Amino acid sequence: MKIKFKFKDKKEKELIPVEDSIPRDSILIDKNPLGALFIRDSTLSVIPFKDDDVWGPLGALFASDKVEEAWIFKDKIIATLSNLGRIQLSLDNLNIRVEDIISRLIAHTGVNVSFRNPRGVAEYGNWRIAIQLHSGGQLHVVATKIKKVPPITEILPPEISVKLLLLILRPSTVIISGPPGSGKTTLLSSIVGTLGQLFPWLHIAIVEKYRELDFQGGWFSHVVSEDIAEGVRYSMRYLRPDLLVVGEIMAEDFWSLLEPSRAGIPTLATFHAPSVEKAVRTLSDALQIHLKGSPNVYTYLDIIVNTKKLVTIDGVKRFVNAIYISDGQRILPIYLDGQPVDDKLLEKALPDKLYIGDTKQVEETLLKHLVKNHLDNRVQAKVP
Repeated sequence: MKIKFKFKDKKEKELIPVEDSIPRDSILIDKNPLGALFIRDSTLSVIPFKDDDVWGPLGALFASDKVEEAWIFKDKIIATLSNLGRIQLSLDNLNIRVEDIISRLIAHTGVNVSFRNPRGVAEYGNWRIAIQLHSGGQLHVVATKIKKVPPITEILPPEISVKLLLLILRPSTVIISGPPGSGKTTLLSSIVGTLGQLFPWLHIAIVEKYRELDFQGGWFSHVVSEDIAEGVRYSMRYLRPDLLVVGEIMAEDFWSLLEPSRAGIPTLATFHAPSVEKAVRTLSDALQIHLKGSPNVYTYLDIIVNTKKLVTIDGVKRFVNAIYISDGQRILPIYLDGQPVDDKLLEKALPDKLYIGDTKQVEETLLKHLVKNHLDNRVQAKVP
């Protein structure tokens, strides 16, 4: 089989079959206009056809649909491949210097990295890239593919998706917790994007240290602030939002969510914690530092969602592990291990009127747009 690719600056170019260019005991993983990827002896290799403007001979790696994330060090590169897991890249016959890649990233994106500013975040193509300069002068790059945010019904069952959105609009203060890379931001983006599309009159303010969240449609305002508490105060005072989103909080930032919570504004944030128990304990400890006495964290935290990440030899799996609701004194599960737990508790937790109107009417809107569309998509997917 002959393989042909079209390049913008060249006429159609015929290449020798890729299968003939790799060792016989290798497995071809992917091929694209910039090159081919194959695995041999549990090691990933690249055959470059054409250098990328930034990645150079690694262009094929970052052009591949199979690659989800990559770590680039001075003498080692590791990539995560979908359905295959993490694997080290062979550097044989590749002329790669991390310094050159970072220089090209700076030239293309304008990101500022120096000894005075040793960390930087940039976007190039469909990749978000974090650059770290260590005290010894060593550099490394962590690249994460920016994926299209899936519909919430692909993250949670449709009926649970509807109930979660209704609970948020009571209104509620919601923390999405989980370890790094477990899908917290994906779930947050899906929730916020859904609310923005279905209720475009809602003014949604987004506070982040670095701008990462991006939405189409709806009415969104962004505040970028190194000081999360100051960003929240600014949003509440000047933007007058109907819903507040904080991309990520540290434990010491949790108290800053009290103002929108007391004002009755639905508030969502993500927080790094491996379990619900750890998240609650850490947030409670942080709250006691800022408030006198022994404040009850359950008074200020209405819903906590826990996401999980499983890293196996077959790849990385991300999912929502649990959803808990607070009654003011404790948290009770409404969703565990992929199954709803207590429908009566859910119904009891929902008032007759939500922040945006009658509960039944809002529920009908959500059912119409989420559940019906989910079922329609499933039917269409089965049509040959």
